[in-house]
Amino acid sequence: MKIKTVNNLYTDENTYIVYDEEEKNGFVIDPGNSVLQIIKAAGDVKIKYIIITHCHYDHIEFLEELREATGAKLISSKKASQNIEDPRISLTLTGLGKPMVCKKSDIILEDGEEFNEGKLNIKCIYTPGHTDCGACYLFNQKNLFVGDTLFLRNCGRWDLPTGNEKTLIGSIKNKLYKLDDDVEVYPGHGQKTSVGYEKKFNFIVKA
Repeated sequence: MKIKTVNNLYTDENTYIVYDEEEKNGFVIDPGNSVLQIIKAAGDVKIKYIIITHCHYDHIEFLEELREATGAKLISSKKASQNIEDPRISLTLTGLGKPMVCKKSDIILEDGEEFNEGKLNIKCIYTPGHTDCGACYLFNQKNLFVGDTLFLRNCGRWDLPTGNEKTLIGSIKNKLYKLDDDVEVYPGHGQKTSVGYEKKFNFIVKA
């Protein structure tokens, strides 16, 4: 399994390309960067699926363009599929200066449900709190893509629409901190970290 990161310098949003290096089939996680940048970074990787961790504008800005350009199917939680239709919740009006309505997801994963593509196994872990639609995605039991749920020594904010402090802290403690310490954490902004490191050194949520 290989991981490429495409960072949007304006929003500091990380878009991830995850793929099987043998079959060259890949996932794009949180398309907050231009389609040109994503496709260029993907190279000969076929983008078959798009995953969104939650609904906010900086993570879905180029979602529909990427779907159209690649024919990729969108994977998300049930609530995220609903929230991307509502510009008030996705904050596209305030964040992008225009309301953006996205089409519903092609594939809905429930909490704990797994999805397989070649040698890649993906487990969906619902982690509401930053928004009510947040979900993290664990690839091959080793690499966790968390969106804005958890950051290096920090966590996501909860003062935006559908956010809740108690729910977010519970999601991190009861879901993410239950994973193996050596699981690598890839956040929606900033540098990667690990579950074990955050349990010890996170400023907001300690184990």
